[in-house]
Amino acid sequence: MRVEKFEGEKEVVKTEYTESDLKAELNFYLSDKFIQDLFLLDEISLEEYRKIRRENIKRFRPILSELLL
Repeated sequence: MRVEKFEGEKEVVKTEYTESDLKAELNFYLSDKFIQDLFLLDEISLEEYRKIRRENIKRFRPILSELLL
């Protein structure tokens, strides 16, 4: 096995989140939990769950939204 030196150091930038960002994150989490419960109780279909979740991601813009889509 050959070991090479890593030369591509990148500076890590600390992201500052506002109170608004954190409220949106909380609102997304609570909304997502609610629709998960509805789905598990067979109140909504999988298709409806996915549609509502996509809309919530667009509306609340959670911090890791790129990973959720």
